[in-house]
Amino acid sequence: MDKHGLFTTVVGSWPLSNNKENMTKILTDMVNLNMDYPCYPQLVSMIDQFLYPLSEETDILTRKNGKYYLNQDFEIPNEPYALEYGNFMIDFFKENPTLKRNIKGMKACLTGPFTLTSELILKGELVKGIKPSVFREPRGIMIDWIVDKFAEIMKRVGKAYNDMGIEIVSMDEPLLGLLVGRKIFFHSKDFIIETINKSISGIKKLSSIHVCGRISPLLRDLLLQTNTRIIDNEFRTNELNFLIYKKKHFSRSDKYLGLGVVQTNIAETRGAELSHYVETVPSLKNYIKKGIKKFGKENIIIKPDCGFGALGKAFGSEKFAYDIALRKVTNMVTALNEIKNELKII
Repeated sequence: MDKHGLFTTVVGSWPLSNNKENMTKILTDMVNLNMDYPCYPQLVSMIDQFLYPLSEETDILTRKNGKYYLNQDFEIPNEPYALEYGNFMIDFFKENPTLKRNIKGMKACLTGPFTLTSELILKGELVKGIKPSVFREPRGIMIDWIVDKFAEIMKRVGKAYNDMGIEIVSMDEPLLGLLVGRKIFFHSKDFIIETINKSISGIKKLSSIHVCGRISPLLRDLLLQTNTRIIDNEFRTNELNFLIYKKKHFSRSDKYLGLGVVQTNIAETRGAELSHYVETVPSLKNYIKKGIKKFGKENIIIKPDCGFGALGKAFGSEKFAYDIALRKVTNMVTALNEIKNELKII
């Protein structure tokens, strides 16, 4: 993928139940609306996707009432796991070669080691000498070697996706927005950079990191110092992020900015119709043009703020929530394609 930007993708999650029929439907819809880099539909929690299968392999990591408890040190699995989603996408395009020709490439997602270990509640010997901070109880994110082990696990999964031929592999790290503000909790700046770099080191194509919320200058600088090719943030919900980045941050490097242009965290409005929740094509064109003017068309990739998984609970109807998400993404792709036509970009 050359450095000329203005491609479309999504973060990953959708508000439908986790089954092959829904995954097939979503992936087909993404291809048919002319998305450049569709991601495999992530229909399970980003935490459960990687912690649940690990808890099935060992008694050291246990799951109870939806929470994960780590009792002691553990061995890293010899083989990468949780690859069924990437394999689904590969098989889908093998069975549908005409659809494969309609896209520029595929995208897969990981969950970052800081976010995964923030969900590990420590027990036994592991809690000795640890005082709870930020969280109510000691968590895995507070211990360097635990975070490092999960970085190695994600490295192996990312390499497996890369070896499948998936063009973009994105690591979701929403916890970094909490971990790095005016100061850094638990770890040093160097440790965070080294951990991110280790996690993505198996990705030889386009690595990406997705961080939600408002980005602090300290976090911006930290992300720019990593080897990650795409820095993916919210902009529609957090417009102050426009003030954080400058064009020079990307024009002087091989990095892209993932620009969130449709809102994904929305609440139900009584009596509102579907169109009430969906950004119009003209408004999206204006927003994308704002990004082009600020950062340069060659430096940005267009995508939603975040995943759409939470919409199902927000609206209580999977069908209505999915219709909102699909219409948002359709308008996003349409808006960018109209801009590319105006700019005579193929």
